[in-house]
Amino acid sequence: MVIVVVTQILTTPGVELVGPLPPEIKITTSFAGAVSANSTSPDTALALLKFLRSEEAIKVIRSQGMMPASSP
Repeated sequence: MVIVVVTQILTTPGVELVGPLPPEIKITTSFAGAVSANSTSPDTALALLKFLRSEEAIKVIRSQGMMPASSP
């Protein structure tokens, strides 16, 4: 038996996801994004953050076994 992150299981040919860990032992990792006050390309950074919240990106994120956060 091996326990790894779901994204690795879903993207590895020949490996099958049996199911998630029970909530009592499940570990959730959250990611956040922001634009630095010292950014030399704040508009580009904001465009990336906006894209990552788009329906197109959310479909890919979910397909990789991740759960995107709800909109604020």
